Order: sequence, then structure tokens, then C-alpha cells
Amino acid sequence: MDPVAQRIQDDLRGAISGEVFCDDVTRAMYSTDASLFEVRPLGVVRPRTTEDVSAVVRYACENGIGVHARGAGTSLAGQSLGEGIVIDFSRFMRHILETRDEFVRVQPGVIDSHLEEHLGKIGRTLGPDPATATVTTIGGMIGRNTSGSRFLRHGDMRSRLTSARVVLADGTITEWGPTMPEVALESSETLVQPTNTTAKLAAALSVILSEEEQVLADVRSSGSYSSGGYCLDNLQDENGIHMERLLCGSEGTLALVTEATLLTSPMDRATVVGLFLFESLDRAAAAVTELVPLGVSACDLFDKRHLALARGVDSTFDRLIDAHYEACLLVEFTGEDTRECESLFAHAVEVVQGQGRLAIHHRRAETFAEKNLFWRLSRQVTPTLHGVQTTSRAVPLVEDSAIPPAVLAEFLVRYQNVLKSHSITATLFGHAGHGQMHVRPFIDTSDPESIGRVLQFADAFHEMVATLGGTIGAEQGCGISRTVHQSQYFPKVTRVFRRIKQACDPKDSLNPGKITDGEGLRNRARLRPEFLFQKESAQKAILAPAIAPVQIQAVEGELVAERVQRSETNTFIEAERSATVSSTRLPLLLWGEDDPQSQSSQCNGCGACRSQSQGMRMCPIYRALPVEEASPRAKATLMAALQSGAMDFQNWESDAVKKVADLCVNCHQCRIDCAAGVDVPAIALELKAAHVAAHGLSMSQWFLSRVDLMSSLGGAMRPIANAMIANPQARWVLEKMCGVAQGRKLPKFSGNQFMRWATRRQLTRPSRRSGPRVFYFLDTFARWHDPLLAEAFVAVLEHNGIGVFIDPRQVSSGMPLVSAGDVDAARRVAKVNIRILSEAVRQGYTIVATEPSAVTCIKHDYPLLVDDEETDRVIAATTDAMSYLTQLHREGRLRLDFQPLSVSVLYHAPCHSRLHGDTSTEQLLRLIPGLSIQGNDHGCSGMAGTYGLAREHYRSSLRQGRALLTALRSSAVEAGATECSACRLQMEQGNTKPTIHPIKILAKAYGISSKFDGILNPSTARLVTS
Repeated sequence: MDPVAQRIQDDLRGAISGEVFCDDVTRAMYSTDASLFEVRPLGVVRPRTTEDVSAVVRYACENGIGVHARGAGTSLAGQSLGEGIVIDFSRFMRHILETRDEFVRVQPGVIDSHLEEHLGKIGRTLGPDPATATVTTIGGMIGRNTSGSRFLRHGDMRSRLTSARVVLADGTITEWGPTMPEVALESSETLVQPTNTTAKLAAALSVILSEEEQVLADVRSSGSYSSGGYCLDNLQDENGIHMERLLCGSEGTLALVTEATLLTSPMDRATVVGLFLFESLDRAAAAVTELVPLGVSACDLFDKRHLALARGVDSTFDRLIDAHYEACLLVEFTGEDTRECESLFAHAVEVVQGQGRLAIHHRRAETFAEKNLFWRLSRQVTPTLHGVQTTSRAVPLVEDSAIPPAVLAEFLVRYQNVLKSHSITATLFGHAGHGQMHVRPFIDTSDPESIGRVLQFADAFHEMVATLGGTIGAEQGCGISRTVHQSQYFPKVTRVFRRIKQACDPKDSLNPGKITDGEGLRNRARLRPEFLFQKESAQKAILAPAIAPVQIQAVEGELVAERVQRSETNTFIEAERSATVSSTRLPLLLWGEDDPQSQSSQCNGCGACRSQSQGMRMCPIYRALPVEEASPRAKATLMAALQSGAMDFQNWESDAVKKVADLCVNCHQCRIDCAAGVDVPAIALELKAAHVAAHGLSMSQWFLSRVDLMSSLGGAMRPIANAMIANPQARWVLEKMCGVAQGRKLPKFSGNQFMRWATRRQLTRPSRRSGPRVFYFLDTFARWHDPLLAEAFVAVLEHNGIGVFIDPRQVSSGMPLVSAGDVDAARRVAKVNIRILSEAVRQGYTIVATEPSAVTCIKHDYPLLVDDEETDRVIAATTDAMSYLTQLHREGRLRLDFQPLSVSVLYHAPCHSRLHGDTSTEQLLRLIPGLSIQGNDHGCSGMAGTYGLAREHYRSSLRQGRALLTALRSSAVEAGATECSACRLQMEQGNTKPTIHPIKILAKAYGISSKFDGILNPSTARLVTS
């Protein structure tokens, strides 16, 4: 840590109750958001109270340091980035303080979807609906004046904010709302210090508004919606100056909001959602002017490329929207009941498709699921642009403009002409009803000239928007991206902005470089590594990599970077570390063409991985610990920073990086739910492996990563080991010595019973049966702790006429070694298994495991560990037990001679089962007569393999699984069911109800053997599972 950062950290930690970080790792994580830019802050503060915010702002003001407010870090224009102190409101200041009939009082870190869920219980809604509602914060929505698709119905945040508690630029705490000016000032320049009262500040603003009346009149007459910069219209009325309205769209440059009072509305009683399909964009534009007067609550426009992307993301759209359509409008009507909505939509069809003959076809959502599908066009398609596996990247450079709806058709014609003249490809999506257009041009990252063309296109595009009476930064604000263009194309309005900024923040302490005077920060800001190019001329490079100091200057509208110092920009750093640091050679994994750089560059920083929505399982660790370092995004950001040189190479092996990497528990849910498909588990594994290679494992990590060895040793002295794990005093010793939580229930040791049983049954020899044959890939739990599960699987397979082979040479998958980052040990395990499994595959066996994590290890991790041509063959032949049986059922080859089971079971789908696809385990179990199956939608169990065994993670693990454990305690549930052995441990924690593998339930229902009769009996043991 450099001396300046150290001093700031020491000063602030003694002044506030919140958290202060000025280390390299934290600064790197907060140096990016969802924009193109990378700006390294001096430090990061996570305040707990308004007084904390005041102390930080006062300190920054006194020391000439900028302050930058941050919520979820999802800005597309770089609003939350800066060179000063970043204040992260999302960690502690995220509480709903008061709820009244029509108002709600919240802190800025409250997530929009959480607030909507809270209001929904009383039949109310906030209204504005950003596409990132599951992660974006109220503070961010105020700062950008968020509106969303339903602006026509609910307006924007400016229409919702009625008052706010704020911290001014000198640290003063005050309330902003409608304020009568205290005195009539002759000139706004009379006000010099922001320590004056809010009334005096209102007086200064009143003078500015009066002196700039003509500029304001021009803005109002344009007819264009805008949130770019300060909202100047309707700031003053008979109640005085509406100071709170000035906050909306101010991007934290005038004051920092610490509490906000928001107006709420009744929820819509009924809605109808439909699509209109067109043969051209101009016909769609003409339809917009017909639809808006009909009272639509939403009217979103999509071009052909956006629709093509949707079809690529979800095959359902293939059937819904044919490829020959050039444009589509999504419309929504609201009303008192469904009949009213249907009538409104029918009238719209007549106007647009009947009389006007503008649309070729229309579709109406008939179910709630179809409504959600239609809305995915607006909310979930754009993020997938970053998952497209090409050298082209869609960039939010001109993401956000607004034009008067009356000139929409002309805008679309000019827009296409500008694209053609600059040889640019882009996608277009917009809230056409009020003229907001989201345009994303593509940059070819393999072509240095591409960025030049895109920047020239940006200039031409913004000039075109200004000519049509439009604005820029319409919904996402100005930030770093558009402040320069705001000044260039709207100089009169920018002059007013500067006067307001001077009145509120004369020292330019609050988020400097945004809205006004942004050229300096824009020139100092670096582009994120994925938008840098290896190819460069001898004289200059376009936007040089962050690894080299650069000076960026404007030349004929193009940003050109001249290197001060040349440096190599390899796709990955492979040079040996110096002896003073380490001899570790990186990378330690076998990435192939899809290296860490390409994986980390796929992350666009959208922040969707911070979601705590019930509709997705994204990152259980972040759900339990909602801090930036716990998010999957943080791992990709750190990898990019290490590779680009933005962070010192020595940090590869640092404890700080390892601490962040350890917050990935290898559950792979981010790979499922991330629209860009970033392989965060592989990135985290590389970061962990570098630390382990340099420093080794701690005692507890070594022990927990060798659970297979420990289980075999425990089995060798089974009576003693089982007595010890059931004894509280012995468990205390085990916790102190090996790090296994004293209170965690553990499975009993069974010894090598199953393999002896399999040998007697001659299953350890290749099967001579004709027809389908299975190689049973044993893992730790079935082999050493639950031989009845292994016997049940064999019995189910044989009952269905399938031959079984259990090779005694196989070893456990090595997943705990992978999770710990011990890649050398994991590689040795993988080589043994690949050799054995490949022999079986060549003999025609399908490799099947009853442990989902074992399948994940083979399919995902073995290719990163072993460079063997047999690996792909093994991967293709590997599946988990329930997936295999489900496929048998689909092919009509699964026997259905089940006996009735009168029992109610709560089924939990493991994270790794979700990774392998829809196993339809629930549907398979529902084939058993009398069996009542309840699905669990409460997310991850919280166990995460060996994570929940560790003493330091025990309580966190239980917090993550609280919803599941609560559901299990219901009197309507008699037992739990899951394929994952770790989940089973968690589900039986503090519970007498047994949790069993679905395979055992099938075996019992088949009536194969009486040994399965007692599997549903409760267990009263406190420290041992059933």
C-alpha cells in the first residue's frame, strides 16, 4: 500500500464506524463498473450511518480529494468511477426505514427489486422499472433519474422523490425538499460557501433559473425527454425550489443522498402484453405515434439484430419471431381488469395492423410465463451480447440518447445512414414511447482501426441527435462517457450546469469530472483491458493498454493514445517470476485458446451476479455476504487487473487475492445465470492455485481437501472414529486441530463395505452383459460413508437390465482438491481417473456417478488439469445417475413397476445438478404412486462441498441455507431428498428428519430389497447424520 493510501486508511478508520479499504486489491475491484472505463480510486469506504458519510466527505473536502458515490456499480457511463474515495452505500446502508400509505423512506443502498417486493405486500409499487432491478440500488436510480420501459405509466425517479436527507460538499447534513428561498440574492455568485443554509442555496438556484430562463425555455420546447445532466424544468413553483428534484440525474455531483422519501402508487390490477412485428423500422416508428395516444404503459422497440440475438439466446423466440421480421414493438396496457386491457389491446391491433396496415403480425401473451418471456426482450437480451464468442464487442459508447417521439421515423433513417457511412454494425433497442434509444455499436477487438471508426461514429451520432432536438445521457446519464459530448453539443445547457455545480460544490469535491468539465477525467481514464489491442503502429496506438502510462488527446474527434513507454501485451503472462518473488510459473491451468484473459474480458461488469432474486441461484456466497469481493464479478475484475498490469504482478500470490478467490466455492451457479457465460470458477481456481503453489495449504485446508483420505482412514478404525465424531469433546479437539466445525453433523464411517460387497457380486470385473452397460464412478460419500446408496444404485440399474462395472482402481474425483486450489494433487488424481475411465469408454461403458460434484469435476475441471486426448471422450460419456435414469425414461426403457410410498418429501436440486442440465428428478420421483414431492425454490443449501465443514464458514453456511432448513421443518414434510452428499449434511443439520438420495427412494419403491425399508426413519443423533 502506498503512503498516501495508508494515511487515508488510518485517518478514516479512526473517524467512522464503517469499513475503510485502501489496499491494492479492493481498489482494483472498485476501478471498474459496467462502462468501458477503468479508474483506480485512492480508497473505498462502506459507511454505516449518515454521520459516517459526513465525516468522509468533510475529510475529502479538507484534503482536496474527490468523493464518488457507488451503489451496485452497474453504470454504463462510469458514474461510480473516480480517482478519489469511493463510497459504497450497498453494504450497510440498505434498509427500508419507514412505510406509510403512499410513501416509503429508504436508505440509498436498498435494491429496487427488494423494495418492490416489500411494497407489493401492501399493493403498492415504486414504478420506475430498470432492466437491472434485481441489483440496482435506489441511490443509483436517483443519481441517474431512472425511468425504464413503463415511463409512460409511472414516470421517472424525479416524479417519485419527495424529499431526501443529504450530505453537502463540506459534510453538512441537511434535508432537501421544496424550499422557499431565504433571501433574494442579486447574483448567484454571492453564494460562495456551501455551509449556508438550504434556503440560501435555494435562493442562489432561483437566481440562476431566472437568469437562464431562455435556455430553460429552449430545453422545454425541444419535446425531448432527458436525464442527462441536471433536470432544469419544473424546479420552481409556488412551493419554492424543489431541491430534491435537482438530485435526480445529478450523479452524486451536488450532494450525497443518505435517506430518500419516495412516492408510491397502487399496483396495476391487470395487464396485457403483446408484440407487433414489422417488415421495416420506419413502419414500426409510424406505429409508435399511433400507439402512444391509445394509453400504452410501455412501448419498446427492437431492431433486427436485437431480435436475432434473442433467437440465439432462447430457441423459444425462434418460434415466436421469424427471421424475416425487421422490427418489433413490445406494448403493454394496464387497466382495472383483464377485460379492459384486452379491449385496449384489441383496439391497438385494429389501429396498427388493421386500419394502418403497419404491422404484419401480432402476438399476445396468454399466460404469466409468456408475459415474462416477452419482457425478456427488453431486460435480458442485451447482456448476452458479451457472451457472443467472437472478436466483436458491443460497447455502451452511445448507449443512451433521446429524441422527440415526433421525429422518431426521421431519426431511424438518419441513424442507419450514419451506420453505413462509418461501416459500423450496431444493435438498437429503445423505449420508443418517449424516445429513449439504446444503441450499441460493435468494436472488433482484433482490429485497431475499429475503435477509430466507432469513435467517429459516436461523434456523428451525437451531432445527429442534437440536430433533431434530442439529448444524450437520456436514461443512463453522462458519467465519463458522455460528459465531453454534453459540453460539445449542448454548450448553453452545460453553462447552466456549471453554475449550479459551482453553487452547490465550489471545490468540485463531489464526483468530479461528471456532467461538467469531464475532459480531464476522460483523458486520464483507461479503457478496460478487453477493449485494448495488441497490434499497433510504430508511432502510436489506439487507447493503449493500462500496463503502460498513456497520454490521451483529442485529434479530429478521435481518441488517440501515444505511449510514453512501450510494453508487451501478451495474452497471458508466462515469464518466470524473479527469485525475490517466487519461481511459480503461470498459468497453472491448461486453458488452451480460451485463456484467463478471454474469460475475464467476457465480463462486462453488468453486476447481474450481485442478484439476490429468488428466480436465480446466482452466487450463494454473495447472498450471505453482500459485498463486492464476494460477487463473481470481483474475481473476473481481479484477473483482468492482474493481467493488464493495472495491479502489481506480485499480488498473484498475495493473501488478499486468495481471500477474494476463496469466496468462490465452485458451485458454478454463476456460469448458469451469467448472460455472458464467464467461467468464474476457473478464474478463481487459477487465483487460488497461484497462492497454493507459492505458500501451500494451511492445516485445515489440507485436511478438508483430503476428505477421501480421511474417510478411508476413519473407515479403517470405524468403531473408534464413529465414537469420536459423535462425542462433543472429541469434536472440540477435531475443530482445533483440523478446522472441522464442532457443531457440524458428520456422516458415519462405513469402512470399505461396499467394495467388498461389489467384489462378492463380481461387479469389479467388466460386465459381460449385452445391451447398455454402466461404469459406476464412485465418490467419497457412497464409497466410505453410505454403502447403501451405492448398493441402491446398482440394484436400480440391474432391475432395469443394465450391466454394472465398478473398477476398484478408480479414485475419488478430487473435487475438494480443486476447490482448495491444490492443482498439483488434483492433477495426479485426474490422470489416474482419465486413464481408467477412458479404458471403460473404449469398451462401450457409460460413466455414471451418484455424486453430481464428481460429474462437474470430470466435465469442467479435468480439462483444465490434464492435457490428454482421451479427456474429451471421457467427458462425452459421463453423466450423473438421475440424468441417466431420466434419459432411460424418455426413451421408454425405464421400468415403472413402483410400489406405492405414502410419504411427503421435500426435494432440493443441487447446484451441480443444475449445471448438468434439467435432470427432471422431481418428475421421475412423481412416477412413484402415493409419493408427495415438494420442490424447493429456496436456492443453494449453503453447504458448498467442504466449505460448510470448515469452522470459519459454519455459521455463514447455515445463514445461506436458512430458507431450505426452515422449509424442511414444516410439519407437511416427512423427509428431504437430494443427490448431493454435502447438501444432505446441511439438510439434516439441526433436524431429525432424514435426507436421502433419490436413488434410494427409487430402490425402495421398486421393492428390490428389505434393506431399504428403514431409509425414511428419523435420526435423533446430535452430531451424526442418519
